[in-house]
Amino acid sequence: MTASQQEPEDDYDEESFIIDIDDIQAHGIGAADITKLKANGFYTVASVHAATRKTLLKVKGFSEVKVEKIKEAIQKLQ
Repeated sequence: MTASQQEPEDDYDEESFIIDIDDIQAHGIGAADITKLKANGFYTVASVHAATRKTLLKVKGFSEVKVEKIKEAIQKLQ
């Protein structure tokens, strides 16, 4: 196979898709809520995105309104 026939290399690094949970603070989520997420094992945007609303409601101090706000902030970063 010549150089012109090779498949193009991917222009992204897999790690560039791992977004730290601290980044949601720029979208209206308070530092205290981010600390609560971390205390419950959520360290990346992807981990919160994958979590169900029911799971997030188990975090002490999180209401349905707060969970919805967090999910909306996560969507903005995706």
